[in-house]
Amino acid sequence: MKTLRWAAGIALFLVAALGTLYLSPAQARPKQNERISVFAPRLPKQGQLVLHGSSNAGLMRALILDYQRLHPGVEVRYSHLDTQALYDRVLRPGNAAERADLVLSASTDLQAKLVNDGYARAHRSPNGQALPAAARWRDELFAYGYEPVTMVYHSGRLDPAQAPRDRDGLLRLLQRADQPLRGRIAVQDPRDSAVAYFIATQDAKLLGHSAAPLLAAFGAQRAQPYKRMDALLDRLAEGELSLAYGVFGSYALQRIERGAPLRVVLPRDHLLLVARTALIPREAPHADEARRFLDHLLSPRGQALLSREAYLIPARADLPAPQAYRGLLGAAANPRRVPLGLGLLVYLDETKRRHFLRDWSAALGAGATQAAPR
Repeated sequence: MKTLRWAAGIALFLVAALGTLYLSPAQARPKQNERISVFAPRLPKQGQLVLHGSSNAGLMRALILDYQRLHPGVEVRYSHLDTQALYDRVLRPGNAAERADLVLSASTDLQAKLVNDGYARAHRSPNGQALPAAARWRDELFAYGYEPVTMVYHSGRLDPAQAPRDRDGLLRLLQRADQPLRGRIAVQDPRDSAVAYFIATQDAKLLGHSAAPLLAAFGAQRAQPYKRMDALLDRLAEGELSLAYGVFGSYALQRIERGAPLRVVLPRDHLLLVARTALIPREAPHADEARRFLDHLLSPRGQALLSREAYLIPARADLPAPQAYRGLLGAAANPRRVPLGLGLLVYLDETKRRHFLRDWSAALGAGATQAAPR
C-alpha cells in the first residue's frame, strides 16, 4: 500500500511538472521579474521561436496563436520583461536558453541604440518595405504599431464633464482651489522605468516651455509616481486614484473591455504616438524563424489583428486605426509619430539624462520621494 501511495505521489508530481511546462500558453518559473509563456505547437514540434517583449502576454497572445495556425509545428516561448531588461539581455545574452530571436519593445530609444551599436541583424522583405520611411530604420528596426500616450480617468471619481481634454485643461484642473486631484493623480516614474523615461522626454520635447508649469503642478498636487503601468492602472480602476497622465491607451482599453469604469482621453493639443518596435538580435539562435514571424507581424493580416486585439495603431499607412480610437483620434489636433532614427539617442546621453531626472525629481517634490506602491 505504501509503495502504491509513493508511486501515485511521484506520478502526480510529474504530471504537475509537465503541466507547468506545456500548457498552451503556460507560465514557467519567473526569473528576475521575467514571466514566460510557452505556446505549444499544434503539430509535432518542428521549430522554435523565442520572443522577448515588453508587452504583457495578453497583448501578444492572439498574434502568436495566429502565427501558429500558419506554422503549426513551431513552439513559441514569450518572455515578458521590462524594457531595460530587454536591452540588457541583448548586450549580455548569457546562455543559449536566454537568447531572443526577436525583441519587441516600447523603449524605442533603447532599440535604436542597439541598432546603432551593431547588435541587430538586417531584414529586407516586401512587408518591411511597405512601412512608411519613418517606421523603419536601416532595415534593422521596424515599428509594428503605435501606442497613443493618453490621459485616463476614473468616471466615478472625476465627473466626465470636468475631465480635461488637453494639457491646458489639465493644468486648470490641477490649479483649482478645491484641489480635486490632490494625492489622486498618477504619473509614470522615469527614474525607474526606461519606457517611462522615453515617454517623459518625448512629451517634454513637444511641450517645450509648457512642460515646467505642468510638472510643477503635478508636484504641488502630490502626484504619485509608479514604475509599472499595470500597477498604476490597477489603482486607478479600483478608485484609489482619479486620473493618470502619460499612459498607453492599449493598457487602459484592456481594462475597459473587462468592465473597469475608466475613460481614455487623447489630448487635443498634441498626441504623442510611441512606436512599439521589433529587431532581430545579432545572436538570435533561430534567425530564420524570427524573420518569418517579423514578416507576419508587419503583414496586413498581422497588423489588422494587432489593431483589433491589442489596440495598436497600425504602422502600415494602408490600414485604419482601432475602432475604439477612431472618434477620439478625430478630436486630437496634432498626432505626432516619433520617427525612428539617430534622433532617438539624444536623451540617452548620460549628462542629459542626469539633468532631466534631477529637474523631474525637484519638480515632483514630496510626491516623487514618496513613491506609490508598485
